[in-house]
Amino acid sequence: MKSLVYHGNGNDGHGDFRLEDVPVPDLIPGSVEVDIDWCGICGSDLHEYETDTASGYTTPVILGHEFSGVISAVGDGVDNVRVGERVTVEPFMYCKSCEVCLADEYHLCASLAVVGVHTVGGGFAEKAVIPAYTVHTVPDSVSSEVAALCEPIAVGWHAMRMAGLAPGQTALVIGAGPIGLTSLMCAQAFGASMVAVSVRRPGAREDAAVRLNADVVLDSSKVDVVEHIMELTGGRGVDAVFECSGAPEGMDTAMKALKIGGTIVSLSVWVEPAPCDFMQVLLKEARIVGSKGYSGQDFPEVIQALAEGRIRGAEQIITTRIELDDVISHGFAELERDRTKHVKVLVRP
Repeated sequence: MKSLVYHGNGNDGHGDFRLEDVPVPDLIPGSVEVDIDWCGICGSDLHEYETDTASGYTTPVILGHEFSGVISAVGDGVDNVRVGERVTVEPFMYCKSCEVCLADEYHLCASLAVVGVHTVGGGFAEKAVIPAYTVHTVPDSVSSEVAALCEPIAVGWHAMRMAGLAPGQTALVIGAGPIGLTSLMCAQAFGASMVAVSVRRPGAREDAAVRLNADVVLDSSKVDVVEHIMELTGGRGVDAVFECSGAPEGMDTAMKALKIGGTIVSLSVWVEPAPCDFMQVLLKEARIVGSKGYSGQDFPEVIQALAEGRIRGAEQIITTRIELDDVISHGFAELERDRTKHVKVLVRP
């Protein structure tokens, strides 16, 4: 089967990505075979393309952990799905026996691995053979394209739970990449009365935030985000800030825009440590919490919210659809050249 295989370090300043024909993995007990419909390019995959130093991926591995498809075969002992059912993939693999796994907080498992990152091949292929517990059925009202977005949407959904965001509260999302935009959608679904979005890269991402009906979209290169937030909230600040940019100035903006007693949720993958004014943490009695991926209830709740129309406009973040043959030239290389034109690129085998 045709697959995008990551071989680790390259010799041209990029990761060694190759389109290859590889055998379909054996179907073992407890696993399912999925015919892939769509797979999204994640920022973590792009990072591996843009550097010649592998960082945590098991190589060689078939990439892709944001994907949807149809069950084409089931292994012995599988009873949660049947052949022919449409599914989305929750790519976390874990031990199921440690303290956090038993508490359904498996995203914190010390043995956590990810489909399409560690050992088990992912969605940039014609088929994937993955543990049966990683798949969730999706209703007909959720398209295969949107089903492939459940993974990044679940990241935003989990962040709302970490914030304890309640109906009628206000929020600021810093960063309008895929996770920032899914956080916007989830804040709306949680009933926020006002959601502002701060954008560092005007273009497709700013446009998507507007189409998703953010209450205000602020270009941080042109305006004082904190000043605007204070105007919008009568000088109070927002109840919750979702830091999705990973930029050092993001956390400073978050603290200044936050109300007394508010919550900052950090969703970013920080390449370098971010500064934090802990005196302001003290004076505001601010809560700063991390939000890592998703856990037990997040994927089922996201699927239900999509089916019921509480999460709206997910397709708005899809800016490009390409074939697997073009995934390197028109996917990864294009994103490296100019992120301002793209939010989420979906790939079809």
